[in-house]
Amino acid sequence: MVEKRLTYPNWNTGSEYALLSKKAGRSAEIYYVAKGKRRFGRKFPQDVQLTVRFSYALGLLKGEGSNALGKSNYRRFTITNSDPKVIKFLLEELENTGLLQIPSLKKGSLHLLHHTSTDEDVVRYWSKQLELPKKLFRTFDDKTKTTPFGVCHVYISDVLLRRVVDLLHEKIMGKSIFI
Repeated sequence: MVEKRLTYPNWNTGSEYALLSKKAGRSAEIYYVAKGKRRFGRKFPQDVQLTVRFSYALGLLKGEGSNALGKSNYRRFTITNSDPKVIKFLLEELENTGLLQIPSLKKGSLHLLHHTSTDEDVVRYWSKQLELPKKLFRTFDDKTKTTPFGVCHVYISDVLLRRVVDLLHEKIMGKSIFI
């Protein structure tokens, strides 16, 4: 699926690199080699089952995730929603397919925005709803305050995850998602 495909353009140089893959047991390492021979890669499942639930999740990711390619947006895998059930479903489906390991989420990778409740109440709410440790959450004091618990913005800095999910979506849809 990734052979003969390119990374998104580097936000600084505009360079694109060939995506490569190498079998690693029941996984596949997807990687690219940048200038200076630096290699960037990570393991993904060799086969991803395109179940109805996962297909639905890919559609939600197109609607609730980042589709922008400007600046460094392509380097981010994001999900934003005000409904904890949607965020939880997406995270669980990504984990069920082996594309993401929830325990590997970094401290502060879940951003909480647009809330009218106190930071402590908002973190407690989202932590309980998503059944994730409080340390994963970070609140922002923004001007737009819309609801008591605002929105949760899952922010994962992983260009390969973003590219693989986009390619899976493209495979299902049968065409490029970007014009």
